[in-house]
Amino acid sequence: MPSILSHPLIEIAGPDGERRVRFRSPLLLAPMEGVTDRVFRDLVISLGGVGAACTEFIRISVSAVPKRVMRRYLGPVRDDCPVAVQLMAADTEHLAASVAAAEAAGAAWIDLNFGCPVPTVFNKCAGSGLLAHPDRLAAIVRTAVGATRLPVSAKIRAGINDPGNLGEIAAAAVEAGAAMLTVHARLRRQSYAEPATWAWLNQARLAVAGRIPLVGNGGVDVAADASRLLTETGCDAVMIGRAALADPWIFRQAAGGAPATLAEAADFALRYADAVEAEKGPRGAIAKLKQLVRWYRAGGIFADAEDERTRLLRCADLSEIRAWFRARQGSA
Repeated sequence: MPSILSHPLIEIAGPDGERRVRFRSPLLLAPMEGVTDRVFRDLVISLGGVGAACTEFIRISVSAVPKRVMRRYLGPVRDDCPVAVQLMAADTEHLAASVAAAEAAGAAWIDLNFGCPVPTVFNKCAGSGLLAHPDRLAAIVRTAVGATRLPVSAKIRAGINDPGNLGEIAAAAVEAGAAMLTVHARLRRQSYAEPATWAWLNQARLAVAGRIPLVGNGGVDVAADASRLLTETGCDAVMIGRAALADPWIFRQAAGGAPATLAEAADFALRYADAVEAEKGPRGAIAKLKQLVRWYRAGGIFADAEDERTRLLRCADLSEIRAWFRARQGSA
């Protein structure tokens, strides 16, 4: 299988062609609500291999989202890895002003969320609810494109209950001016426990017809899956989500680097705890660290220690959780 490093790199452009964003690898860190805040995102990027990333989605509801909120989600502007602001809206109201605020805050590009499957979002016809309305989806893309010099991309699921209108949705996004399309190869009704269907990515590729880059998302569980997705689907890049929480080194490894060692895995958890505590306090740090513990498998850190994982998930003492990781760090 060809090395992912030999894969052509993506460059996307704004509507006037002047503002361009070049990804440094075809491996993108997915926006995940409650996970890819700037603390986690910055630590993962520092490990290497990430070509670009997005913030967690920022929902537009009763008013435009101000620049200060965009900055809080973005964190300091990076020059080593482009980071987009992801916005989610049910309609075009307040969208243009929010897009302008994201640009002013330093977003590398704007991504639009048309894939969130959460019922409270879907029932208000936002996120994946818009997959049933390609015309409304296109209007949102068109409004965002008209409000910025930055590239505007769209992220969708393959459909709600079936992929029957995937081609229409993809074409609507392209014709409205999207500079890139990401397709999560699951339906809105499917849980993450169900396998992604990469054949739907091929279907989207035919609809996009090479006019803009296509990013495949879903079903990447280990580093080798990233190259396999690109080879089997013809996508231009791959977006990795939950697997990055399980193993933040998946990008480095997919790009040809070494997998995490036990010491590295323990050190990451400790640095994450320190960074989150500095921002959210001890209670926030416990919650975030437990989220990591629930999924973490980097460096084989919980190999033959599932009982310890369970114990840590029940632990209410941050110092005790830290002590466990320090012990693993020292035993490497």
